[in-house]
Amino acid sequence: MGPRAPTDAASRESGVPRVTMQIRLLGTGASEGCPGLFCACPTCRRIRAAGGRNLRSRSCALIDGVIKIDLPPDTLHHVLTQNLDLSVVRHLLFTHGHDDHFAVAELQYLSWMFIPYPVKPPLHVVAPPDIISRIRSELDMAILPLDLQVLELWTPLTIERWTVTAIHAQHAPGLQCYNYIVEDGAHAALYATDTGWWAEPTWEFLAGRRLDAAIVECTKGLDEGGYKAHLSVPEVIRLRERLIADGALADDAPVVTTHHSHLAGLLHEELEEHLTPHGIQVGYDGMVLDV
Repeated sequence: MGPRAPTDAASRESGVPRVTMQIRLLGTGASEGCPGLFCACPTCRRIRAAGGRNLRSRSCALIDGVIKIDLPPDTLHHVLTQNLDLSVVRHLLFTHGHDDHFAVAELQYLSWMFIPYPVKPPLHVVAPPDIISRIRSELDMAILPLDLQVLELWTPLTIERWTVTAIHAQHAPGLQCYNYIVEDGAHAALYATDTGWWAEPTWEFLAGRRLDAAIVECTKGLDEGGYKAHLSVPEVIRLRERLIADGALADDAPVVTTHHSHLAGLLHEELEEHLTPHGIQVGYDGMVLDV
């Protein structure tokens, strides 16, 4: 990786502008959103009453304005509420094939029937092999300006000035599930949703790498039991501690949560009470992180 961009203080002294990687969390909710679709549980009633950062659409992110991670069914909501222009997005990464991350039918609106001029260049789609197969089988590729590319685990892929590496997410048996490391030559960010506690090969791959930021799912709240394909609050705390201990993350590097569920029973400020003392920020829809 190339030399690190100057810090704010160093930038002021040298007169060289500080270059950052910008990560925008368009959505930070789990599969059913917050409040949950059709749900009237006590937590959802509290969420509706509190509003603000408690209102969460399905998870996805935008990096430097041109790399989008996942295409949830709430994508039009993001366009309408966050001044999002998808026409400038050049690369789309998919993490896995669950419906809240892979609303594949939305890609049909790239066709000439809905856009009165050619999309140039085609949208570059990078995904696990099973996702690429589904796109080919479920969409009419003859009318869609898509450039499909399979990304294998652990293998760096150069995309313009960025390098993307997929690591194995511990999420859904039978699906190929990825977390991503995105690097720009000066910064490296981890985007880790959806996943439970990583298997040892993933930990070994990350050990000694320099991550400047980590976006980590936090679906299960305080309860560590039950479904093992997502992380709880205590597990997210331990994950940050192990990344630091393994030399993969600086102690002062930002760690931000996403993929929150109403089933966790916690409002945004209650999550902050548990996570902020451990150096972890609670993400929210529209949050912008400059790395």
